[in-house]
Amino acid sequence: MERHIVRHVFVVCVLTMTWACASRTSPPAVSVPEPATQAPESPPAPAPNPEPPPPALPAPVPRQEVVAPQCGVISEAGAPIATVALNDRVNAANAPRPTNDSERLLFRQIYETLVRVDCEGRVVPSLASSWRPSIDGHTWIVALREGARFSDGTPVTAREVRASWSRDGTGGELQPHVNRLVRSLISIDDQTLAITLRSRRVDVPLALAHTDLAIAKPVPGSLWPAGTHGAQITGNRETLVVTTADDVPSVRFLAGPGDPRDFLDKGVDLLVTRDAAALNYAATLGQFQSVPLAWQRTYVLLTSGRTRASSTVSEEARQALAVDAVRGDARGAMGPFWWQMAPDCEIPFPQPRDQSAPASGRIVYEATDSAARDLAERFVGLANSSGAGASAAFETLFPDRARRANHRAAGLAGEALALARRRGTDAGYVVAIDTRSLEPCHDVQLMIEGAPWVDPETVVPLVETRLHAIVRRGRSGVDAAWDGGLLITGLNGSR
Repeated sequence: MERHIVRHVFVVCVLTMTWACASRTSPPAVSVPEPATQAPESPPAPAPNPEPPPPALPAPVPRQEVVAPQCGVISEAGAPIATVALNDRVNAANAPRPTNDSERLLFRQIYETLVRVDCEGRVVPSLASSWRPSIDGHTWIVALREGARFSDGTPVTAREVRASWSRDGTGGELQPHVNRLVRSLISIDDQTLAITLRSRRVDVPLALAHTDLAIAKPVPGSLWPAGTHGAQITGNRETLVVTTADDVPSVRFLAGPGDPRDFLDKGVDLLVTRDAAALNYAATLGQFQSVPLAWQRTYVLLTSGRTRASSTVSEEARQALAVDAVRGDARGAMGPFWWQMAPDCEIPFPQPRDQSAPASGRIVYEATDSAARDLAERFVGLANSSGAGASAAFETLFPDRARRANHRAAGLAGEALALARRRGTDAGYVVAIDTRSLEPCHDVQLMIEGAPWVDPETVVPLVETRLHAIVRRGRSGVDAAWDGGLLITGLNGSR
């Protein structure tokens, strides 16, 4: 089918204080309804976290099933999803901890956490069937699902959970990413665990839904570790086939970068994207419908020249950035922001930035992130404009005026990106973080580990983005989670 390719022309213009700009040419906006079910705002910040006493270990409690609400992306009944597009490269070595949107979608079908958070923000069973606080109030007593097995057929026991979380895979010292969330882990019996979290909140164990705590088991001779959803992966890097032991049809995942519209032409049933051209193209094809998911990513600006006394960016300015600078579905970042809701976290004082390297005019972003690139390029436009409005807007974003000369946007990846953030010698860094945080203290700590010179109070929220599920009409069986992730019926054990 012949398609009209719309070219985006970036025009640097003189901006007002709200950064409104009408001279940029962009594709027509995609009109989509709001999701039927809106996810709640981030949970309240956890209380201070002193060292807890040894956990009191009562007997296992009776298992109580928790019924999750209906979170279907498509309300109409239809045939199962047969083919899914993944617009990023997928690396088996990352499993079960995803590093991009495609891995998040695929891994969610294979690997479980003990609990998950549904589209309404409720904690519901996953690998665990029940949980409750222990007598001392610091520890969660978690009962595993009856009859749970890995995809290779071996039973899932409390010992296997600990092995999955340990450094050596045998139940010893916890892995660093697990230890940031879990203080201690004790097996009461084969089906019951006593888990002391770093967070001291006792109302609900949100941290147990974090992907860093997904359960997996190495399989000799296989690139893919076994998960507990019962699904297995076969195939090559471009075409992955996910099958289950039940009478559920297999699902093909087509993976690889490129124009996402090509996947629609190949006849996929499900494509998750925020690409404006793909959404506009799907709107011209009667066989597809597009459904917006929860707001998922917040883009922020980190800059070493900012202090707590620096001017803030207004809501109007953030919305103008979302409308004018970012291609795809975006809105101005809306508070409250989780990194501002964790004042009692044990956060180290910011370290001085690396003074051994010369200051740079680069505005750094992750090379594969189109929204981050759009924002970085807009900031370069502000720096190079001679208008008074643009100059004032630039000063608000980058108070360190000494770095204004020779600004340029720089897309980096891997260790080069990590090193640049750690040094903090560039003009600024456009960074994407989760809009909702399961554990604010944990996520603030990760932010500071990546950029030790950052004061969380000086993080500048910019815009939020979300993905859309493009689904072939006549297909169904896709459920949304709290964070905008998707579960495909059958592959994850749901019926």
